[in-house]
Amino acid sequence: MKKLSILFVSVLTLGLAVTSCSSDDDDASIVGKWTPVKMGSVVNGKEILVDYPKEGTCDSDVTEFTADGKFTDISYESNEGKCEASTDKGSYTYKDKTLSTTYEGDTEVNSVEVTELSGSTLKIKLTEKIDASTSLVLITVYQRK
Repeated sequence: MKKLSILFVSVLTLGLAVTSCSSDDDDASIVGKWTPVKMGSVVNGKEILVDYPKEGTCDSDVTEFTADGKFTDISYESNEGKCEASTDKGSYTYKDKTLSTTYEGDTEVNSVEVTELSGSTLKIKLTEKIDASTSLVLITVYQRK
């Protein structure tokens, strides 16, 4: 009986330990550095994603969102074998699965739908209306750096 009680307490303790561990989803915050890893579109209702292109041997592009509502985009381009970084900055808001950005020196607000946000993944969807009956849907998947 004593062994059974010890086994029961052990299983109960293990169960509590497992259920109290947090997952990446519990820590979901847009704040941090993000690198694009996939891009694509929706064709005939199906998501088609491919690897995000990288410029030669250049570093991966990075977008960083800070807690004070600012962001920095760093993109790399290969020019005659030399990597050149381009940096853009601005402000952002994130509310109700909508990420809105405004670049410094610009008044236009760009908004995208956040379809996934976890501790490791950020997936955004941009829907552009082409005409009255046609829309273009662009998707980018980021990985936390």
